[in-house]
Amino acid sequence: MELYIRNKWITVGGSSVVRDVNEKDVMIVKGKIFSITRKKFIQDLEGNTKFVVRNKFWRLFRYSAFILDPNKNKVCTVRRKIFSLHDHYFIESSIGDLQIRGNILSFDYQILLDGKEVGHIARKISVRDSFVLTVDDKFDMYTMVALVIAIDVIRDRMSNSSSSSDDYSSSN
Repeated sequence: MELYIRNKWITVGGSSVVRDVNEKDVMIVKGKIFSITRKKFIQDLEGNTKFVVRNKFWRLFRYSAFILDPNKNKVCTVRRKIFSLHDHYFIESSIGDLQIRGNILSFDYQILLDGKEVGHIARKISVRDSFVLTVDDKFDMYTMVALVIAIDVIRDRMSNSSSSSDDYSSSN
């Protein structure tokens, strides 16, 4: 399955549209307008929330994002070390040993399950954020899109942390 995730041209909360290879809408990602944790809602076309993605508020030595089900139960945690030479993400979930490994200079990632490549995420060069997700059809498309959005909110937090003194880090 190949999906295209693109930010909308005009959006206040960072909303996106997800399309298939035929440019047909398959889901939407709605961003919350005022959210310190950059909360995003992965929804079907009828507006039913499938997942909520948000950054962890406090961080110490790593960036983290949570993927929650509609009842606010944690489905998985996506983590990235703050000080790392690689752009690797480690996912705690019931799926298995899931990792997303990338190049620190570009948004280009391999999705690995138990060490085997099962998908790919690539950032397209454009005026607005745009990603191509290619993954095996046996995986739930909402879950895979939620992983892409989790990485995007972590990277947004990283870029905002490096450009401002608002760190939201904990000394505990």
